[in-house]
Amino acid sequence: MGRGTFRCGIVAAFAILLVTGPPPALAQSHMDKALFLELAADPGSEAWGLLLVHLKGVLAGLEAANMRLVRRGDERLYCPPPDAAITPEWSAGELMAYLGRYPKIPDNISIAVIATFALAEAFPCETAM
Repeated sequence: MGRGTFRCGIVAAFAILLVTGPPPALAQSHMDKALFLELAADPGSEAWGLLLVHLKGVLAGLEAANMRLVRRGDERLYCPPPDAAITPEWSAGELMAYLGRYPKIPDNISIAVIATFALAEAFPCETAM
């Protein structure tokens, strides 16, 4: 395959994407509650894999935020025990349970925001009295 053929293939693929648009799951700028529920509906599917990758990033961001708060001397967002295994798979189940307890959460709320509250509920921090 020559460089010209390769370039034509790239241009054709880009043109198809422009005409058809990205797949619905990738068209959004963030994962909201509605998209989370759609992707979580079929564990083991390719969509489930994408969901777990996204949750891995959300968890890494929340862990970084917690570390930053500790460094500043502020209260953490959530306080898991040292032996807690907070995995994307665990968080998907925890988010499903949390959304079951709070069904009135609007569909357009970011799943990262919901995860913050779910983790705070699962691992509350002791407050000084």
